[in-house]
Amino acid sequence: MNNFELTHLFAINFGKPSIHFFTSNELVSFASLPNQLFMNAYLAIFLGGLVPMVIGYIWYHPKAFGGPWMKSLGFTEDTLKQGNMGLIFGISILCSVVISWRMNAYAGHSEPGMSQLVHGFFHGAYSMGLPAALVLISNGLFQRNSLTNVLINAAYWIVALGLMGSFLYSVAAPEVVPGN
Repeated sequence: MNNFELTHLFAINFGKPSIHFFTSNELVSFASLPNQLFMNAYLAIFLGGLVPMVIGYIWYHPKAFGGPWMKSLGFTEDTLKQGNMGLIFGISILCSVVISWRMNAYAGHSEPGMSQLVHGFFHGAYSMGLPAALVLISNGLFQRNSLTNVLINAAYWIVALGLMGSFLYSVAAPEVVPGN
């Protein structure tokens, strides 16, 4: 295995006793790792960027936290429909994809004996979600937002980034050190 280049491929764990990496010239098999179904890195980053949008749809639904969130800001369902929704959602998706791209940079390393799903949630929630929540809390205090609003938004980002991390770490091919 001299001078091989591992392409940017990602994988979905199925828990079987082998893994396959496509290289530029050959298929390399590592028997000690779980079986993986590969996913292109760009697709994984894009899908990871959609996680906050899906979680936000559920989180901010009026029957979940959306009712108290709207009340804390003085919004109604009608006022939320105002504005350029294409621009709002477009920029939100772009921001989420950039966050996913940065989180993906860490997704290849693994912890022995630890589920990548759990490992990814930890990195997403603790390493990215907690700092984001702290910034939201600080901004919320200066903006005089209600405690309800601040906590709903902060908790959303901790959960959303944790789940983004779970997804990205679950589909990432483990790091391979050439020569091993």
